[in-house]
Amino acid sequence: MNIQMMEGLVGASTSIKMSGTPMSVYHQASAEGDTEKMKRALGYTGECAEKAVKYQEKLDKGMKAEAEAEREKIKLEREAAIEKRREERKRAEEGKEPDGPRAADLVQISEEAKAALRDKPTEAETDSEPVFYTESGEISSAPAEGEAALSCFA
Repeated sequence: MNIQMMEGLVGASTSIKMSGTPMSVYHQASAEGDTEKMKRALGYTGECAEKAVKYQEKLDKGMKAEAEAEREKIKLEREAAIEKRREERKRAEEGKEPDGPRAADLVQISEEAKAALRDKPTEAETDSEPVFYTESGEISSAPAEGEAALSCFA
């Protein structure tokens, strides 16, 4: 809410409330039959109503300015989001190498651990053959040469 809106709301509200006093004087003068007093009271009431209309116009201008500012903010946020997506897409495309190696997790098993596994076979090792998976998730019969192998038994 901007200053114009606040001023418009408060001013219009105050002007309408203030018009109540001359209107009550008008009704009192009407009951007494005093036409001069009635004319003055209606004049004051009209002034208060005119002020209320001016404050209403100020409120309308403030609301239009607020709506324009909100539209501009949304536009800037949308442009920032689009630019961010472009940057992310550009970084993703730069990071892709069609024939280059992919990043992968490496597991190194010490020689002591390999020896311990050879010396003490588990129940799972004796019941089934080891299963190897390729990078795409397909089952392979043996690991590719030069790659470390990790066996998991359930």
